[in-house]
Amino acid sequence: MSEKSRDINFLKLFGKNLRSIRESKEMSQEEFSSFCDIDTRQLGRIERGESNSTILTVKKIADKLNLPIKELFEI
Repeated sequence: MSEKSRDINFLKLFGKNLRSIRESKEMSQEEFSSFCDIDTRQLGRIERGESNSTILTVKKIADKLNLPIKELFEI
């Protein structure tokens, strides 16, 4: 498996984990993106593994959820 393929798989797993966390909060993408103060389209791209989020975006999400950042990566 190439490095690019591993990176894509990692982004998809991160997005799947984030979606699972959002769904456990029983929030729609619109509600969650508003709660986390990020664009709904960006959240959709993150959840689909199409966007390589910045560290600051990940920190913002973790802060809003009151979770340690590492929990967002526990896939």
